[in-house]
Amino acid sequence: MESWLTMIDKEVIKCRVNPIHINILNRIFEGMDGIGIVSTIDPKEGLIRVLVTPDTYDDAMTIIENAPCPVDLSEA
Repeated sequence: MESWLTMIDKEVIKCRVNPIHINILNRIFEGMDGIGIVSTIDPKEGLIRVLVTPDTYDDAMTIIENAPCPVDLSEA
């Protein structure tokens, strides 16, 4: 069984995109019905978070890793 700390880590995916691509990523997640919700942290810096559940985390990461725009998970 996962600890609650591990579950929290799998509920928010923070990342950085070019600010012009925030809407693209948001639209992709909107079209995926319940995989995740994109929320902007800092629109000028392109910092976003994707709110997911532990059950949808892997699917959300697959979407992010295959997005049509570069998504940086290391700087968020």
